[in-house]
Amino acid sequence: MGQQPEFIDKNSELAKRADVKYKLATRIRAPFLEQAIVIDRLIADIISQHFCPDEKKRTLFFSLITNGITLSFHASINVLEKLLKLCYPDLYEKHLFRKLDTIRNFRNRIAHSMLDTSEEFLAKGYTDRIRLVVHMDGKQKHQTITKKDINERLGECTEVILALVNIQKEVITRVSKNSV
Repeated sequence: MGQQPEFIDKNSELAKRADVKYKLATRIRAPFLEQAIVIDRLIADIISQHFCPDEKKRTLFFSLITNGITLSFHASINVLEKLLKLCYPDLYEKHLFRKLDTIRNFRNRIAHSMLDTSEEFLAKGYTDRIRLVVHMDGKQKHQTITKKDINERLGECTEVILALVNIQKEVITRVSKNSV
């Protein structure tokens, strides 16, 4: 069962509904978070490839800089955007960075918001959606995420991943030509 305080009767109807909701939340949140990790690693690799074409140095750079100083997802996106604008302007596409920003914001929302397991929401018995408790502008709000919503978001992630893989390949090609 999901994380529940000791004082809740684990056999109650509310606890059973909450458990179902926790399991659904995992099926909704996890695939998106996995895709966000792939995107984050691709961005870090593109940056690392540019600065360190040598594999041993790149591994060190990657571990010390992109992982070592805990370069945030937001900061990585900003570095990549500046890198492309300055060094690979033909590879820069503004719409890609709008999509990355949307993905980053949604990733932060699902990673840092609490699952709504209130009696009011659980009583509705939805099997295709979760609701997150979100704090914005000094207020508590809710965001509902359906299976359909997450599938659309995963499609957006796939598009971004493909674009980043193409950028990665091109950066590797250009860096290797310049290092010969």
